[in-house]
Amino acid sequence: MLRQGKDQQNVVLASSVAPLLSVAQREADTSPPRGNASATIHCEQDDSTYPFMYWYKQSSNARMKMITHSLGVDNGKQQLTDFNIKHTSERPSLLKFTLKARKHSAVLDCFFSRRFSGLVVLFGSTIVGKGTRLTVLDQILLPVVKILRPSKAEDTKTKREKKKTTLVCVASDFYPDHVSVSWKCSAGKCDKAATDSAAKRVKEKYYRITSRLKVLTEIWEKPENTFTCSVTFYNGTKDIVFEHTIKGIQGLLLEN
Repeated sequence: MLRQGKDQQNVVLASSVAPLLSVAQREADTSPPRGNASATIHCEQDDSTYPFMYWYKQSSNARMKMITHSLGVDNGKQQLTDFNIKHTSERPSLLKFTLKARKHSAVLDCFFSRRFSGLVVLFGSTIVGKGTRLTVLDQILLPVVKILRPSKAEDTKTKREKKKTTLVCVASDFYPDHVSVSWKCSAGKCDKAATDSAAKRVKEKYYRITSRLKVLTEIWEKPENTFTCSVTFYNGTKDIVFEHTIKGIQGLLLEN
């Protein structure tokens, strides 16, 4: 926890991907200079035949972007304006961030290769370290999870056309955007869910994500069947699960 006058920030880091081969990417050391929040991330490997190192940022939209790479000792290239980067290609290698943005979230990965390339994948010649999740935030907001029952019009239409009913799960009012959504059905597997590819920012304050589950209407119209939307949220130290469960209906759709 970092205190900057009246402002308060958290620097949150967590491993997200298992390391491969002999690459070791360690969680950040936080030692902020006055007036800044900084974090140093370590990545090292013990094979001198892989001299080139790359750092990539993966944001909530799952896209990878190279933020710096090594061309020699103390030679780095800065490509991301959110951070000030100090980089060295000596092993162990360090990546130091001075966090300018008050609210920022990304997963950072280090890569090593035998030759220089701007590509993420080098056809078997790349060693990748474990990812490090980096989040700078003011306040953690827990998600509110609710399953919306289908409207009578939607239910009638699906009965007529496909004999399926759509349940909608909405997780809202949470921050940051480290969430995943899954479904559990007492009648069997819930494998027809379509979830937003990434949480969407609402009014620059919090996030919202939606998941739609299609089930056979004959399963929905049995009161003994239950349908649970499960949202896993990373609160800065661990994953927390939030759930909402509803029951099926008897015959015709009942209004809330």
